[in-house]
Amino acid sequence: MAALLSLILDCFSEKKQPKTVLDAAKAMVDSSSTPIVLCDAKDGTIVHCNGAWSATCGYSIVEAFGRTNKELLQGPDTDCQSARELVRELRSTSSSRRVLKNYKKDGTPFWNDLILQHIGDEATSRRGEGLDLAFVREADTETGVAYDTREPFRFKKRLSPHYGEFGEGALLASHVSLGGVEGTLPRVASVRV
Repeated sequence: MAALLSLILDCFSEKKQPKTVLDAAKAMVDSSSTPIVLCDAKDGTIVHCNGAWSATCGYSIVEAFGRTNKELLQGPDTDCQSARELVRELRSTSSSRRVLKNYKKDGTPFWNDLILQHIGDEATSRRGEGLDLAFVREADTETGVAYDTREPFRFKKRLSPHYGEFGEGALLASHVSLGGVEGTLPRVASVRV
């Protein structure tokens, strides 16, 4: 009887929905096995990261919160010009990809095959408003890794407050530009989302 009552209450109780895009983004980031860090688009400060990012980079959310990827991951052999181009490209197209030599907390260097994705539209990206996601993949070489690009595409589709303005065609075009369903991207790829 108690189980039946519990089942009925579950059916009629309201599911807790994320209240903001930030809450929804945090929930999606936490549910992903891909290392992801969520940043404030205004200044690049980290507002959230998942366990996979912490395991890859060595920083906990407490250590990373309020700091930037630049502060935490760049080191003596990081191509700073390529890193700046990555951000410029993100601001002009809402998405970008580069392979950068980064450093873990313990100082170990690694090739970071990085996709940045802005959540919002191009106008909010240019103004530096909203949220940026960084999808991190550790690569063996500077040529990058095979990427299942469906995940950045799903994040963009589900979290963009202006999704209806883009339409499915524009989102599908961005997905194909990122390398298809399970393709690899060229080293310096940019897409317009």
